[in-house]
Amino acid sequence: MAVPASTALAAPRELAARAYLGLTVATVCWAAAFILGKVVLREMTPFALGAWRYVVATGLLLPFALRSGAAGVASLAMVRGAMLPLAVMVFFGGVLYPWLFLAALARTSAANTSLLIALNPVLTLLLSPLVGERLVRSRLAGALLAFAGAILVISKGDLGGLLALRVDAGDLYALAAAGCWATFNLTSRLVVDRVPASLVNLLVFSGGAVALYALGAAEDPLAQLADATIPALAALVAMALLSSVVAGQLFLVGVRDAGVGRAVVFIYLVPVLTALLSVLLLGEELSSAQLLGGTAVLTGLLLTTRGGPA
Repeated sequence: MAVPASTALAAPRELAARAYLGLTVATVCWAAAFILGKVVLREMTPFALGAWRYVVATGLLLPFALRSGAAGVASLAMVRGAMLPLAVMVFFGGVLYPWLFLAALARTSAANTSLLIALNPVLTLLLSPLVGERLVRSRLAGALLAFAGAILVISKGDLGGLLALRVDAGDLYALAAAGCWATFNLTSRLVVDRVPASLVNLLVFSGGAVALYALGAAEDPLAQLADATIPALAALVAMALLSSVVAGQLFLVGVRDAGVGRAVVFIYLVPVLTALLSVLLLGEELSSAQLLGGTAVLTGLLLTTRGGPA
């Protein structure tokens, strides 16, 4: 018996709606990490924070990854079949990106780093045809509008300050970090249909934990953890749970169900939500330029997500 067209379309639309809801929750978790990170960084160095955050995330994900791969042989076959793209995700997303991001912060301003990292979704979208997704004109226009809005939010509307920004060696690290993140996003499109998200993230976070601990070994991450106060440890666990485990899972599910070109544009919600959380929790002021930027981001998201899943 033929299935009515409306019924056939209902499932993909429902799938996309769930993906967009999950991606929105993921951006809230990422934005919360900026606030929580300020608490932890009062007592830990960036490398120690990154390493222990990934260690906690690995521990939290381990039972779910084991459950998703309970078939044993089937799980091993899944990983073996996606070994190359998984290795690329671990290297670029779990090891190289965190190191380059921290190296950029150490060598250039936070504003420069944020602006250059914001290139990631646009780069991902432009390269999405490499992983089998069509480059739709309205989707690209939405991404560019959201990018412009994110710049307004990050710069707080100080366009004169943007023009006065000095480019230095640290900016190359930030640009390379954006490229690594885009590579991670694109490669995830080749993996999420074959390997459970929990298993993918477990490999990325465990690889990242080892690399970041090694890079920060001279700073004695173990001693920093032992000396940390209860509020700092609580913020660290919350970061791992929200921005790594929950957001990481929801992002990969969003890539699987809505396509990487749509999923990455949600990243532009992060500076908007971070600004709002800073107003609510830290007492900072929200400028009219940031409100305008937030509106542009939301409009860009609507343009990008219009239509069915990829």
